[in-house]
Amino acid sequence: MIELSRSNFKEVVDQEAVVLIECWAPGCGVCAQFDTVFEKVAAQYEEHSFAKMNVLTDEKLGEFFEIEHTPCLMLYRDGLLLLKKPGNFSEEALSDIIKQAESLDIAMVRADIESSQTGNQEEREDNG
Repeated sequence: MIELSRSNFKEVVDQEAVVLIECWAPGCGVCAQFDTVFEKVAAQYEEHSFAKMNVLTDEKLGEFFEIEHTPCLMLYRDGLLLLKKPGNFSEEALSDIIKQAESLDIAMVRADIESSQTGNQEEREDNG
């Protein structure tokens, strides 16, 4: 399990893999419940990276991602943020999220993002 901070964040999320991040806060009862599930699922998917980010220890990172509620799950794949969702997930739901991330055609996702960004830029230029 990786302890996430500003110093290692880019290195962790830029991996060519699925990276799940549990954003939590001390004293959060729901976070403690989710932590048990997160660690259990992490043991089942050793080919992926699992990290924890204490939003109170590294407030700037929590603020950057606008983490308003804990626990919050973030999922990256090959450096792309694909999911940021607060809540307490079951083992089944977390496994399903991982399987969906694994099955994505990441090249197609990147192309869609690029196309969307290009379209937005052209629209701003046309309206400028």
